[in-house]
Order: sequence, then C-alpha cells, then structure tokens
Amino acid sequence: MSITATTSAGSTSLPPPLKIGPWELVPGVKRAHFNALLGASFFTIGLMTLVGNLQPYLFNAVLTVPIGEQGKLSGSLASFNEILFLVAASFIGAASDKVGRRPIYALGFVIMATAYVLYPLATEASQLFLFRGIFALGAACVSSMLAAIIADYAMESSRGRLVGICFFLNGIGVATLVVFGGRLPKIIEAMGAEPVMAARCAYWTVAALCFLPFLIVAFGLQAGAPARIEKKDPLLTTLRIGLEAAREPSILLAYFSAMVSRGDLAVLSTFFLLWITTYGIGQGLSPAEAQAAGTKFFGLAQIMATLWALVVIAFIDKLDRTLALTLAMVLASASYLIIGSIDDPLGSGMYFAAAFMGIGEMSAILASQSLIGKVAGDRGRGAIIGVFSMFGAAGILMASFVGGILFDAWKPSAPYLLVGAADGVLAVFALVVYFKSRGK
Repeated sequence: MSITATTSAGSTSLPPPLKIGPWELVPGVKRAHFNALLGASFFTIGLMTLVGNLQPYLFNAVLTVPIGEQGKLSGSLASFNEILFLVAASFIGAASDKVGRRPIYALGFVIMATAYVLYPLATEASQLFLFRGIFALGAACVSSMLAAIIADYAMESSRGRLVGICFFLNGIGVATLVVFGGRLPKIIEAMGAEPVMAARCAYWTVAALCFLPFLIVAFGLQAGAPARIEKKDPLLTTLRIGLEAAREPSILLAYFSAMVSRGDLAVLSTFFLLWITTYGIGQGLSPAEAQAAGTKFFGLAQIMATLWALVVIAFIDKLDRTLALTLAMVLASASYLIIGSIDDPLGSGMYFAAAFMGIGEMSAILASQSLIGKVAGDRGRGAIIGVFSMFGAAGILMASFVGGILFDAWKPSAPYLLVGAADGVLAVFALVVYFKSRGK
C-alpha cells in the first residue's frame, strides 16, 4: 500500500480511504482497482461454470457417451474438480500473500484458457479427467483471488456492500456467459461446421474470452502483496476448534446449511443442461439444438436468483437468522422438488419451475452466509468459517457423486429430488433450533 509523505515530526500516515458511492475502500486502493474488481467479478464465476455447461454437447455430439452413463461421468468430473480445487486453493492463498493477488489471478485465467483449448481435443471420456484437473487449478486461482481481493479492498464498514455488488455481477455474468456459451455449438453448426469442429470452435471461443478478464486483472488490479494478512491456523487446529464449536446447535446448523446450499448449486451447474440436452435428443433435436434450448431456462434461473438477492438483502437483517434460514430452506425445498417432478423439461411449465429454482437457490445461499456471519464469534471465527467451507465442499462432492448415480439409475431429474429432500430436512432442523433458542 502506498503512504503519504513523511511529516515534519518524522511520522507517516496512510492517505484517507477512497469512497465510491456506498463503498469505502482501504487506503491505497484506487478507482481503477475498484473498477477492475467489478469487471473481474462479472467474468470469474461465469467462466468457471461454463466448463460443465458445455459438456452435454461434447458428450453427445463428439464423444458419443451412452445416455445411461452421462450422469455418473458428469458427477465424477465435478467431484474430481472439487477435490483438486480444495487441495490447490490451500496453497494458492498462501502463495498470494507473498507474491500478490494480481499475478495469481491472471495466471488462473491463462490456465483455464489452456484447459478450454484441450477439452474438445479429447478422443475418449477418460481424457476429460486430465483436462478437468488442469481446469480445477485455474479455477482455484481465480476463485480464491476474487474472494481475497474483496476482503483486501473493503473497509469493514463496507465489506457487506462490496460482497453484494460483486455477488450481483457474478450472477449477471453466469447468466450471460452460459447462455452465450451454451448456444455457440448451434450457431457454429449453422455455419456449416461438423460437430467435432463446432465443439472445438465453441470451447476455443471461450478460451479466447478468458483473456479479456486476464487483461483486466493483470493491468487493472493493485500490484504488490496485500498489506493486511491474517494469521492462519494449521489445518488440524482449524478442524479441532471448528468441530468443537459445533456443540452449539446454531453453529452445527450453519455447517449443515453450507453442505446443503452448496450441494444445491452443484446439482444445478452439473446436471441441469445435461438433463435438458439428453431429453431434447430423445425428442428428436440435435445435441446443439437441445443444449441451446436449455440455456434459456438456465439463464432465467440465474437472472431470477440475482434479482431475488436484492429482495433478500433488503429484509434478511430484520429477521432472526435461524428463522430466515428456515424460510429459505422451505423455499429451496419446494423449488427443487417442483423442478424434479417435471416430466417435460422443454415444456412451458419449465419457465415457472426454473424461475422458482433461482429464488430457492439464492434464498438458501444468502441465508446460510448470513447465519454463519452471525454465529461465528470473534473467538475462533476463522476456524468456524474454515469448517463451514469444508462442509460446503463436502456438500458439492456428495451431491455431484450421488446425483450422478441417481441421474443414470433412476431418472435425470432425480438429483433435484435429492437436494429438495435435503433442503426440507434442514428446514425442520432449523425450526427446531429456532424454537429451542426462543425457549432459553
């Protein structure tokens, strides 16, 4: 961080914080750095999400993976991605404290672009695990750095508002990029390309797109290592403190909320377009047409989720956090059970179901984050949030793996029934915790 000139008394002082609208930024952060963060927020999560949403076309038009094996393959790839992501993220965070956030953030987009170049060159499904491993390393870089930079730039008084605007841009970016990317194969096929070349052109277009946020972060973010670095406890210490804290029912509830809400997101990103694509192929559509048809429902869900976030933010602080989680999980359970009960995912009823799913998805995520923010006190806060994140990762792994098996063995909408039931069970647990806390 830069400092002002030395005073006559020989002391130094930091410049005053920069205030941009409602956001107050730490000394040394400039308007250009803030703008670069907003630009990076738009692209980061969307480019991470596309790797799973382009897969249905690759499975069906290029690799000709049997329909009855696609759910398990998708779930296994997502689980493999999450395991490598977690391992890499622990090292990436420590490295960025020393060399700075900017070079690692930029490197992450280069690695993701490389993976997007390699992915459509696969000639058999097993090769996708190697390419997905490369992608996971890049995704760990960009996701970790986005969270770290938000923490670095915000004054404590503006932290929630900075998270809010970045979260809003994440949602808009996901909706825009998935609709754009998911329709690329159909657009390219319409130009006369064969499926293999259409897949390569689609993936390579996304690879080229990765270099736009690369330029934004490489030249727009603040250079140098962060000035404020929090001391991190060893992993075993974090686990011990965090798990001991789970004796408190509200903290245990927060942990389970992370598992369930992150599992919801994993099911949406892994199986939604795959379900609609395989269904559309069964109805006589080409893989490109079926995948493109599904993007409008995915985009609708993300837009509704983003808009609903504005509604939730307006009233969630006025409710008891446990009661808010109860209501959120009721919404999430209803939304996923409804979408899991749909027989025709390309029919008109899917518009309502997708929009409602976006509301349920966002309600669960925000209520979970709000609850952990309250129950993680100053003592052991880092450890509790660390275990909260681990439970979230466990939810992604379980939902992806079990959901993939159910997708093939039962029916493609089964993963949504699975997470809908889990949301309902958590809503009951949250209600019990709420009434017990009221009785104290």
